[in-house]
Amino acid sequence: YNDDSRVIEMNQKGFTLMELLATIVILSIIMLIAVPNVINTLDKNKRSTYVEDAKKMITLAEYKFRSDTSIPKPTATSCVAIRLGSLDLSELEEGPEGGSYDQTDSFVEIALVDNAYQYSVQLIENYGEKKRGFSLITQDDLNEENAINQVKSGDELTIRSISCPYVY
Repeated sequence: YNDDSRVIEMNQKGFTLMELLATIVILSIIMLIAVPNVINTLDKNKRSTYVEDAKKMITLAEYKFRSDTSIPKPTATSCVAIRLGSLDLSELEEGPEGGSYDQTDSFVEIALVDNAYQYSVQLIENYGEKKRGFSLITQDDLNEENAINQVKSGDELTIRSISCPYVY
């Protein structure tokens, strides 16, 4: 054996401490960048689900409003509210956070504005001890590109009571 062969054998046994530290540092930097981006993407997807579920809820309420003749038509001074609990919930079984939508505090409000029906929705999800969702928001605002920014949780979420004389 000469000295060169021993050096080659030693280098083939494993990584040096410096190589391991460099690898750990590089992986840590990648994690610092990747984890917040993944978390933000997941949260954005959940907020998008609230928007889509609110749109579905308006569609279900509109169908019920048009097909159920016992529901009175709103006037310029009155409105009609349809609670989530009185709609077909097959498409709204579970909220984005894994909880369930509040059957009482989630509702669609139908008002007559400028001789046209205006639909507004409040969609609240209960998960654990927390709440997340929309305070009353109009259908037009739901169709805006930044509607996901209206999703609130905790103290930021204002849960409105139904102010309509007719509630279904």
